[in-house]
Amino acid sequence: MMTILIVLFVLGFVAGAQQTDGNPHSAAYDVTWSPRGPSSTIPPLHPSDGVFPTQWCNPRPQHLKADKGILFLRRNLFDGAVLPAGTKLGHARRAGTASTVTGTNLAPPPFDYGSLRNILTYYNIAPGSEQARQVASTLRFCGRSEARGGDQPEKPHLCATTERAAMEFAAAALGAATAEPLRTVVHGREEPHRYVVAPGGVASIAGAVVPCHPLPYPADVLYCHRPSNVGAVRVELVGQDDPTLGATAIAVCHEDTSGWDAEYFATLNGSRGEPICHYMPEKYVVWVGGEIH
Repeated sequence: MMTILIVLFVLGFVAGAQQTDGNPHSAAYDVTWSPRGPSSTIPPLHPSDGVFPTQWCNPRPQHLKADKGILFLRRNLFDGAVLPAGTKLGHARRAGTASTVTGTNLAPPPFDYGSLRNILTYYNIAPGSEQARQVASTLRFCGRSEARGGDQPEKPHLCATTERAAMEFAAAALGAATAEPLRTVVHGREEPHRYVVAPGGVASIAGAVVPCHPLPYPADVLYCHRPSNVGAVRVELVGQDDPTLGATAIAVCHEDTSGWDAEYFATLNGSRGEPICHYMPEKYVVWVGGEIH
């Protein structure tokens, strides 16, 4: 369970996801934690990297900060439920990007930590900057997860640099001939001040799912994994004051939270073990199986 927590709340929501000016920034969750357990040795980091240590082995969340409305108890999802004011499911975007490619005809460097300097040069990212540290963290994490093996039956995972790679991984992880993507879509020119769940707006999505979370990198990189005891729902949301605004949101629900840190339940006023869900904002993807083998 703690592996799922570090994946969802550290990688997906802390490390990157939200893009406002072409650069990755922190998004929905701010979680700090300390690795524990016999296999928690962190590989040496070069001091110039400025990389925070990311680890698979028994991380224990120590602090949680969730954006309004993103994380919620499953029992609080019903017709007419009002989300907190300011809940954001989309990502603000401004014209232009801070990172530019240095040559129009150059192929990007390999997605590998050993190519970090070339990657920073290619995307015109200043060494030692916050964006450089985030890129280095993504490369180190994906390199370590690949080295540990992404085909473990109990927790298959993959850092995908193309949507096709994500789809093929999801299909294999789900035991299906193919996989279909589900994404949150924000309707209208902007997001409303408050979302409300529309009448008949909650629909369960059958079967297992593979969530994919964007990582901080100047090109698209998705961390995909197949958690256990997890389902998904589609939620139709409308603006409380302006029904022309709204969203079709995808949420992932964890059915067994008995191993979660106590702060989640204190934050949500919930009970240990009860289902907890979180919306998947734009740029996140949930894959469902197509034809089963």
